[in-house]
Amino acid sequence: MKVIIQTILNVEGNRGFRNGEFHVRDSEFKKDPDFAVAVVAYEWIQQQWRETGCRDFVIEKVTWNEENDITEDVKQIRPVVKDDLPF
Repeated sequence: MKVIIQTILNVEGNRGFRNGEFHVRDSEFKKDPDFAVAVVAYEWIQQQWRETGCRDFVIEKVTWNEENDITEDVKQIRPVVKDDLPF
């Protein structure tokens, strides 16, 4: 499934709007479309964060296909850190 994701990020007082077309797995999209798109949006926002030099930012708004607001879903996503320590 292809979707258009739009982000508005505030990077240290500078607001920026970006949009792009992304592929979301059909099986994940059928289960929960908002969450599936939110995961893709989160990954894209992390890429934007790295491109800005890892500066502080605030996620102001995230939508997909111009009508589905997933801002809160994206803010709730946290990276999964594999804990393979022996203790």
